[in-house]
Amino acid sequence: MGTQENHIRDLLVWIEDNLTNPLSLDIVSAKSGYSKWYLQRLFKKQTGLSLASYIRARRLYLAAFALRFTRKSILDISVEYQFDNQQTFSRCFKKHFAESPSVYRHARKQDFSHLVRSLSAGQPGDIKVDRVTVDKGQYLLSGKNYAYHLDIEHLDKSHLHLRSGIKENFYKLLGGRPPLIYALTHFRPDGQRVRVDYSLGVEAGCSVDADLEPLPDIHGDFCRFCYSGKPVALNDHVVQIYTQILPELGLARREGPDLTMFSYSLNEREELHLELQHLVPVIPLG
Repeated sequence: MGTQENHIRDLLVWIEDNLTNPLSLDIVSAKSGYSKWYLQRLFKKQTGLSLASYIRARRLYLAAFALRFTRKSILDISVEYQFDNQQTFSRCFKKHFAESPSVYRHARKQDFSHLVRSLSAGQPGDIKVDRVTVDKGQYLLSGKNYAYHLDIEHLDKSHLHLRSGIKENFYKLLGGRPPLIYALTHFRPDGQRVRVDYSLGVEAGCSVDADLEPLPDIHGDFCRFCYSGKPVALNDHVVQIYTQILPELGLARREGPDLTMFSYSLNEREELHLELQHLVPVIPLG
C-alpha cells in the first residue's frame, strides 16, 4: 500500500474517533498535512465519496443508532453529532433516510438501508446467507440471562472482550463447556446508553448440573449465515449483514433477539476456532 493510501487510511481512523467533534475542512486538511483542494481530490479518488458527504453520512449512521437504541432527545443527538440545530439535523436525516428522526425512532421494524459503514472497518467481502423459518418449539432452550451496556460508538464494534467473561461464567455454572451453545442477543434503549441483553443457553433437557431457566421461544422468519474461523473476525461479518446484505435483500430487522448457535475447538496450530450459525429476525421492507 502506498504512502497516500496509508495517509487516507490513518485519516479515516482519526475521523471515526472525532465524529462528535468539529470536523471542518480546515481542521481535517490540517490533520492530513495536505492542502484542502488536494485532500478532497485524493479522498474522492480513493473512496469514491466526497470528504464532506462521508463525514455527514458517518454522523447520521451513529445518530440513527442513537435514535433506535438510546433515549437521548433528538435535540441532544443533533448537538452531539455537530449539526447546527435540530431543524438542520432533521432535514439532513430525512433526506438521507427518507424518514424523519421521530418516525425512524418509533418504527416497529429496523430498516438499515442507507447506513454508510466506516471505511476504516474491516470489509469481509462476499457473505453467503439464506432465508430460514424457525417453527415454534423448534429450539427449546434453558440458560441464564445476562446484560451489559455500551456507548453508541461501540455498538457496531466487537463485543468479544465483554462476552468472553460472560461465557466463562456460564461455563463455570455448567461445570464445563458444552459442545453446542446458544445465545440470544437483543439491543434495548436504556437512558443515554445501549443495554445489550445477552442470554446463553443449552438445549432443554441437556444433562447439566446447574440451575437454569427457560429462555424465550424463538420462531419466525430469519436471515441466516454460517461462519467458520477465528472469533476476532466475526464482528465484521455481522455488521456487514445488517448494513449491506439485509437492505440488498429488501429486508428489515423485526422485533425479537438474534439467535446464535456456536461451538469452539482448537485448530492444528492450537488456535481457537469458531463454528457458528447466526440468525437475524427479518421482515420485508415494503
